[in-house]
Amino acid sequence: METRITALALVLLALTLTPCVGQETHGALEPENANEARLNRLQPPDRVMDAIGVKPGMTVAEIGAGRGRYVVQLAVRVGKNGKVYAEDIDAEALRYLERRCNRWGIEHVQTILGDVADARLPAGELDLIFVISSYHHFDDPVALMRRARSALKPDGVLAIGEWIRREEGSSTGTKPEVLTRQMKEAGYKLDRIETFLEANNLYLYIFRPDEKR
Repeated sequence: METRITALALVLLALTLTPCVGQETHGALEPENANEARLNRLQPPDRVMDAIGVKPGMTVAEIGAGRGRYVVQLAVRVGKNGKVYAEDIDAEALRYLERRCNRWGIEHVQTILGDVADARLPAGELDLIFVISSYHHFDDPVALMRRARSALKPDGVLAIGEWIRREEGSSTGTKPEVLTRQMKEAGYKLDRIETFLEANNLYLYIFRPDEKR
């Protein structure tokens, strides 16, 4: 009996001392300020990543990654066997993102300082290019995304989460017909539009490279 109790105690001690899988990155998923918390409520990361098909082992890139609100979500989802390229034209934002990843031990994220017309993504490597809440800031989305297309694998996907512009003159968001037309010009064909976040004023657009263009 005493032997059984001792063995049980050792097992319990081992469980206490052994970290849970993913424990080291769990905190990385927490929003760092009130604005990130607000945006995550409007664009729930798990639901968005499920809808656009982010899976373990993927190689993905976020254009307009900023300070990494979504990059850390992507990095945890694809896991250490995957890779995330985080692109932005703001060098200071990328430096913050690097510190954020270092803080949580996330080593499979690579930052890229892009240009307004060229995200400088690696050719032919990506399963997914992702843009969230940034599309309406692009100076020339057609030129930018046309150049980015070569970074996708033949079966790769472009996913854009964008606010819906409902009023003329608004500086936030893009009208769906404008976005889909521009991406057609850039060499993509629309696969589908996910509208489950319409109440939050957001659509998810899923495109694939158009082999005819």
